[in-house]
Amino acid sequence: MNYDIELPNPFWIGINIKESEDRVGSIGCTVDCRLTLPRGEFLYTASNVWFEYSVFDNFISKLKELKDGQDSKAEFYDLDREILLVFSYDGIRLTINRSSIECGLASMEFEKEFDSELLMQHIERLEKFAKWW
Repeated sequence: MNYDIELPNPFWIGINIKESEDRVGSIGCTVDCRLTLPRGEFLYTASNVWFEYSVFDNFISKLKELKDGQDSKAEFYDLDREILLVFSYDGIRLTINRSSIECGLASMEFEKEFDSELLMQHIERLEKFAKWW
C-alpha cells in the first residue's frame, strides 16, 4: 500500500490523508503502525485521526534541532494525543492510547535508544511530503 507519509523504523508508521480543514489547520488521516520483533509483530490501524499543521511543522523543526546537537525534544501527536511519537536524546518512543466505551482502554508503548541515522531518515521522509499549508 502507498502512503502519503511513511516514517521508518524502529516504529514504522504509515499515514494516508483523507481530508483537510484549512480553517482549523488540520488533516484527517488513517494511520497504520507496525513494530516487528523477533517472534512477532504489533500492528495498529486507526481511522479519523487528526493532526494539526503546526504540530507537523514543529516536529520537523525540532528533529532538525536534535540533528544539529541542540538539546531538544521532537513530538508528533494527533489532536486527541492518542498517538505520540517522541524523539529526544533519551531515546525514541511511540505511545498509542485508545479508549472506547465498548472496549475500554488500550495502551502500547515502545522505546528504543536514540539513533541519529533514524533521525535523519525521519527528516528526509517528512521533507519529501508536499505540504500545501
